Amino acid sequence: MLLRSVGQKCSQGHPAELLNTMNDELIFSDEEDDQSLPAGEAWKVLIIDDESEVHKVTKLALKRFTFDDRPLEFFSAYSAREARSLLKTLKGVAVILLDVVMETDDAGLELVHFIREEQDNRSSRIILRTGQPGQAPEREVIRAYDINDYKAKTELTSQKLFTLMHASLRSYRDIVTLERSKAGLEKVIRASRGIFEQRAFDSFVEGAMQQLLLLLHLDGSSIYTFDSLAMQVNSNSELTVLAASHDNEIGVRTLRVSQLPDQMQGIIRRAIEQKRNIFETGRLVVYCGNESLATLFFVEGVHLLSEIDRNLLNLFTENIVVALENIRLNDVLRESKKEIIYRLGEVIETRSEETGFHVKRVALYSQLLGQLLGMPEEEVEVLKQASPLHDIGKVGIPDAVLQKPGALEGQEWIVMKTHAQIGHDILSGSGNTLLDAAAVISLTHHERWDGRGYPFGLAGDQIPIFGRITALTDVFDALGSTRCYKEPWPMERILQVIKTERGKQFDPELVDLMLSNKEKFLEIRGHYIDELPTDGSG
Repeated sequence: MLLRSVGQKCSQGHPAELLNTMNDELIFSDEEDDQSLPAGEAWKVLIIDDESEVHKVTKLALKRFTFDDRPLEFFSAYSAREARSLLKTLKGVAVILLDVVMETDDAGLELVHFIREEQDNRSSRIILRTGQPGQAPEREVIRAYDINDYKAKTELTSQKLFTLMHASLRSYRDIVTLERSKAGLEKVIRASRGIFEQRAFDSFVEGAMQQLLLLLHLDGSSIYTFDSLAMQVNSNSELTVLAASHDNEIGVRTLRVSQLPDQMQGIIRRAIEQKRNIFETGRLVVYCGNESLATLFFVEGVHLLSEIDRNLLNLFTENIVVALENIRLNDVLRESKKEIIYRLGEVIETRSEETGFHVKRVALYSQLLGQLLGMPEEEVEVLKQASPLHDIGKVGIPDAVLQKPGALEGQEWIVMKTHAQIGHDILSGSGNTLLDAAAVISLTHHERWDGRGYPFGLAGDQIPIFGRITALTDVFDALGSTRCYKEPWPMERILQVIKTERGKQFDPELVDLMLSNKEKFLEIRGHYIDELPTDGSG
């Protein structure tokens, strides 16, 4: 079949005969020819035209067309209305071949506005094809509408259509690559800033891997077609897989180098031994490491790299090493801060002659209650870290009061109650989120739901949620612990007190959550059992 282009619409609504052949005509085999297409995900092309012959001829002209070793996949709409419905579900359209005059004289132009403005789609390349240029003058349309090309059907020969498709797909590919690169870069930046987030390191690695693949020009579906892994290596040559882009899966598992496929073992061992990037035909390992820890990026399916490409990869590696080290140091700082807080809480317990794991259990109970209550993860983490400082104000209480073996009386009780305000004054004013939260807990963990607590007699929701949670977890643990003035209570008695004080001393919702999940609280208690004091006889 010889093809040049489709002519203008006739007055009867049927397409005109194909124009005379020209030098740029192409010869195509029969449509039933089942020759296999090249591998790779197809580029999506949407044809929007009310003439069925236009769809047929366009598909035939581009049947053997490929770009970047990927074929075309055609979708058809025969009206602007049908196109709107299709575009609401069809994603990733690379090129839209759009007629102007369909059910109305400007149906195609209105559809351009829908695609660009209502769908906020700036990536798809839109080519207007019209058989009636007088209905939509080219200068006015190009100036007023966000289209990428304007063609009269009489000028779209097969060769020009071939050229147009190449240019449009090249532009679409580059736009998508830039968008993916921007998304990957934003993810890396967010992960770098996410010091407080528990998964900051893993998020950073995933973002860095995406940037690496884009740097290697493995854009689009290639990110999920090529085998790439990000791995963390310890001193025993064990690997923890942090992120994987093959088969569109993210997995985390631990394995030894000897368990890797043969094609991976050699190049990874060389990278570990030589502590540098290793390049081989078709694959590479990017090595990001320091004296104690290394993170490897393995990529397979890489094209031949130029010297410039290798230099860029080496620069990428240097930047990633610095970023990973900063994240590691932040992790160390965060863990050190947690440990210092626990130790401070234990100092107070020791001064009160209350040994054991009280502060650790209170922290874990508070964390569990926060999770059961549905608090955001970040708030739960702050609560967990701040709650051990609830009694830090006891540093200002005289030993005679703090360590009295019997019940406090008169002025002694007044002095003891001041520890809430003392703790708040010690911790407040730093501007640090954790210390500010600890100050609130110190001040309010002796307030009662019924308003009969101290120091202010707050009631109900007037008491900050951190104070209400710590009030319950502190009493729950203290009743079961040895104190200078009492022996530990049995669990049945403790739970009965908690039930009795529901809506009196404690927030009823928190009590209900604790009682309905008591196994989880008892599990924590079972992991952190206080050592029984000895009398020196055994």
